[in-house]
Amino acid sequence: MPLDNIRPIALTLGLAVCLPALTNGPANAADPLVEETNRQVVRDAFEGWEAGTFNVFDLLDADVVWTITGFDPVVSGTYRGKEDLLSRTVAPFSARMSEGLSPTLYEVWADGEDVLVRFDGQGRTAAGDIYKNHYLWIFTIEEGVVTEVTAFLDTAAFAALLSRDPGMDAIE
Repeated sequence: MPLDNIRPIALTLGLAVCLPALTNGPANAADPLVEETNRQVVRDAFEGWEAGTFNVFDLLDADVVWTITGFDPVVSGTYRGKEDLLSRTVAPFSARMSEGLSPTLYEVWADGEDVLVRFDGQGRTAAGDIYKNHYLWIFTIEEGVVTEVTAFLDTAAFAALLSRDPGMDAIE
């Protein structure tokens, strides 16, 4: 078959395959309104947490799946359900602190159902010293509820705090 006959066929096939993608956009394209709404919900929650007027864990669905990345045998892993997360990480953490963790929010990004939050956290421990950590949390929001979180942090610092005696008195 001469090349002159193949070119129009190849062009037609190429357009047939590519044109729908160009006109309709990707099949998984994010709704910009949903993306912005999710980003703003998370930003508002963190700003409320910074101000001491909101508990960021109130965003979580009861069946949330929360994964702390890393290899620390004490804290890294997947927590299934809000109660599992709160009882195995948040409550032990809070028991070792004389004041709650105060976040400093740096950035909030949204990509489809995922909202990424970069922040630092700091608070005074029961022993009187300062606990600090850097965080990047990725929230997956479905129909306005956080259903999944992947948390990146210094797990060694977190595990070291959890290894302390929760009844330790503050250093005078």
